[in-house]
Amino acid sequence: MIEHAYLIPLIPFAASLIMMFGAKEDPHSPVAWIGIGAMTICLGLSVSILAAAAGGQIPLPYEHNWHWFSFAASIGGKSFLYDMPIGVLIDGPAAVLLVVVTLVSLMVQIYSVAYMHEDTRYKRYFAFVSFFTASMLGLVVSSNILVGFMSWELMGLSSYLLIGFWFEKDGPTEAQKKAFMTTKLGDSGLYLALLFIFAKVGSFQITQIHQFINNGYMTGTVATVIAIGILFGAMGKSAQFPLFIWLPDAMEGPTPGSALIHAATMVAAGIFVVARLYFIFLAAPDAMLVAAWIGCITAFMAAAMALVSYDIKRVLAFSTVSQLGFMMCALGVGGYTSGLFHLTTHAFFKALLFLGAGSVIHSVHTNDMRLMGGLSKKMPITFVTMGAAILAIAGIPGTSGYYSKDMILANIYYANQPIFWIMLGTALMTAFYMSRLFILTFWGDDRDHEKHHHAHESPFLITGPLVLLAFLSLVSGYMLNRDDLVYRLLAKPTISAQAPAGHAPVHAEAASADAHAAPALSAAAAEHAEGGAHHEGHLPHWLHLALPFLVLGSIGLAFTLYKGPRYALADGLKSTFAPAFHLLDRRWFLDDAFDLLVVFCDKVAAVAFWIDANVVDRVFVDGWGLLTRVFAEISNLIDALFVDRTVDGFGGLSLDLGVGLRGLVKEGQVQEYLMYVAIAFSLAATLILTR
Repeated sequence: MIEHAYLIPLIPFAASLIMMFGAKEDPHSPVAWIGIGAMTICLGLSVSILAAAAGGQIPLPYEHNWHWFSFAASIGGKSFLYDMPIGVLIDGPAAVLLVVVTLVSLMVQIYSVAYMHEDTRYKRYFAFVSFFTASMLGLVVSSNILVGFMSWELMGLSSYLLIGFWFEKDGPTEAQKKAFMTTKLGDSGLYLALLFIFAKVGSFQITQIHQFINNGYMTGTVATVIAIGILFGAMGKSAQFPLFIWLPDAMEGPTPGSALIHAATMVAAGIFVVARLYFIFLAAPDAMLVAAWIGCITAFMAAAMALVSYDIKRVLAFSTVSQLGFMMCALGVGGYTSGLFHLTTHAFFKALLFLGAGSVIHSVHTNDMRLMGGLSKKMPITFVTMGAAILAIAGIPGTSGYYSKDMILANIYYANQPIFWIMLGTALMTAFYMSRLFILTFWGDDRDHEKHHHAHESPFLITGPLVLLAFLSLVSGYMLNRDDLVYRLLAKPTISAQAPAGHAPVHAEAASADAHAAPALSAAAAEHAEGGAHHEGHLPHWLHLALPFLVLGSIGLAFTLYKGPRYALADGLKSTFAPAFHLLDRRWFLDDAFDLLVVFCDKVAAVAFWIDANVVDRVFVDGWGLLTRVFAEISNLIDALFVDRTVDGFGGLSLDLGVGLRGLVKEGQVQEYLMYVAIAFSLAATLILTR
């Protein structure tokens, strides 16, 4: 089915248009099943592609392009006709991510049928979700980074619509603007990087760019500049420091939409783009080091903020930011496989956590974990499934998170020791704050009797997706790790270079000498790309044995601090370290810093407006207008006194001469005068000639 891969983004896109423009708004409308049916078809196509790739039945990468449009260009004194293709490029990571995105989106849409059944904008929500999914799938399959960037921007629009879905409230409106502005700031870097790529390579085709770099036609400095631009775009979309401020506020949207944004779509896009263009980063080791430290800082700061939050969705949002930091750090130290492996497993257990949180909120009608407690008996399915997700994200041996996170830590350990110890502490914080969430929500006695009394288990359309995602959260890591499948599917970027149909630009001529070659990375680059093959996925034996006990110790510490109905021990600790708790509760004052930046920009804009109104307009525009008017009045005066009177004088003289001549003509005197002149002229001529 790989030749039909282009249908995977087109089907949900068509479904979104049908739902938006072809159906009436009705909370009980069956319109949601259009999107669910479309996503089921896409999931079937994606699973068939992944199964064939895993079984070795189809060679990857697979690329197929179609002609899009042409334009004439002239570079370096040479003219050529550039054919812009559009097509699909399926490699191992793309095949895996297709399944992840379609599966999570399908579960979210099924879940949403029950969760959103009373909403007045029911069909609009499902249209937005399908459009959002189609945008992400377009980014995954595109062989042309310009088309990928278009999908990238459509995702930004979709997230804006979903975050601000309840736009009649102030919170969602502010959150959607914050998300849109922050991500657009990052997108500007990616946009400039793409322009720089085209200026240097002369192509937007990923395969041609890869071959261009592998053949040594791009210097390290240029590659570093481009990689930093790509990284800046990823910092916005994948919520990396300091641009992660939008993600916690994105919780204002519907919870299923939050699950989609935070698990498999928007936040995964930045990580995927870095992985898709990883060969550029391999040529720019300085950019990789920057990416590693940004990921490390992001993971630590977000995990620390999750320690003190009591909003269940915000804890999960901080957790998402932290796990994205793990992925970015892994890519930065060369752990390409481990970063994408964690992206895959994280999608399942994070979607499960958000949907589980939605199930709880749907039951108790609050996000505040301090008003929960004792829900394990009221909501047993939600309790068990969220427990599975907690085990996975904490990294308990045997779960999916254990395999992927262990591999990341191994890559970091052998690449950069200072970063490793920070990330190890962050991993232990993850186990602590997720256990804290679980205990406050489900364990012990209820802390709000009225909410606890009305709590109940969610319907099957909500719990069904939870059960399937819980199963995948437990076994997906083992399934991918078995028989080294993860290394075969998520291997180093070895994209085969195929020239698109038409005339290749002059920049890419040297890079297209062998259109069907599959350029391999050098041995040194390959070793760097995976942190050393002999170290992949294996920490030192003593640390490998100690890590599960450290994780269990973090979980035990959470139980110790938050057991009992009022968690007095934790409150005492909070009072002791009040300044630190205040710092984390205020999100490291990053929001305040950005607010100050906005205020500063407002003041700069106000000063600029004053200068424009009082200096530019009054002095230059109005002043020049006044000066021009003065000159015009002077010119008018000169014109009236001198020019016009002179013209009038010549006119009067001409008139008088005309009148005189007319009088002479009427009396016959002109003819007589002319006769005298002729006689005089004749006499004068005779005298001259006879003399």
